[in-house]
Amino acid sequence: MKWTDIDHSFCEASLRGLPEYYNAITSLSFALFGAYGLSKQNNELFIDILYANLIIVGFGSVGYHWYGNIGWGLFDEIPMILAIFTGIIYTENVYFLQSCSNVLLSQKTSHPFAITEVSTHKKNRKLRVLAYLFSMSFFIIIDTMSYYRRVFPTLFASVAGYLYYRIIATLQLTNIHTQHQIKQKIYNSLFTVLISGAVWVTTEISCNYVKHRLFLIGHPIWHFFVGHGFYNLIQAVYFMKLQTSISNSSNSSNNITIRYRKPFYLLDICNCQPLFPVELHITDATTTFAPWKKCAYISAPR
Repeated sequence: MKWTDIDHSFCEASLRGLPEYYNAITSLSFALFGAYGLSKQNNELFIDILYANLIIVGFGSVGYHWYGNIGWGLFDEIPMILAIFTGIIYTENVYFLQSCSNVLLSQKTSHPFAITEVSTHKKNRKLRVLAYLFSMSFFIIIDTMSYYRRVFPTLFASVAGYLYYRIIATLQLTNIHTQHQIKQKIYNSLFTVLISGAVWVTTEISCNYVKHRLFLIGHPIWHFFVGHGFYNLIQAVYFMKLQTSISNSSNSSNNITIRYRKPFYLLDICNCQPLFPVELHITDATTTFAPWKKCAYISAPR
């Protein structure tokens, strides 16, 4: 297998040939959403990794749709695999922190039951991380084999479905205040990704039977809205992590909120009180908020 070997093509290539101009140009939306997320000043390392992966996906996707060869195809798909499993591992960690927080809030820290319960959660997290890394490695190996590359969309959709399941499971552990702020936003993001995926699959399959220019819109719609949806999901899970940090900190008066920023309805986390930097300590990380004015967005001074 060589970099320049031609890989399977999409509807646009079957109608207009290579390069796929519409698909290549709209692939830049991944990179733009990733760059916007990466520009936020107070991200955790894991959040920066997730947004950096979006940028790399965009870069690889442009090359894949422009040249249509196997080298650029892997440059597109392997970062997608890394991104989705990184998201799963991060969500798993937030689930772990929220589970431990709930145990410690319901029991005294020194209570034998609380210690045993936290220990169990730690063991489960270790086993799941091992399973995720094993699955990610297997997925990447399978994707490099010509015969199995055709199953990439099915495998990726399955892994994405599992990520959705873990996000919703984590949401169920949060307090009522957090759920009130984030629940509908998470469902909106999931709905956006699912609908755009359905449009893409429908148009690609239909294009095999009816060669019509109308079906050219499916893949570009997928590119924009899946990038949009995953950007918002990253923000939503990060918000749940920060809320867990606040509930476990000695200064519980901090009040962060998450809201849509128009015109593209991208989620941003902002800090409304207090008006001075606050350092929050939690098991796996230390987060510093630096609000510059009331309800300032955390990402940058306004």
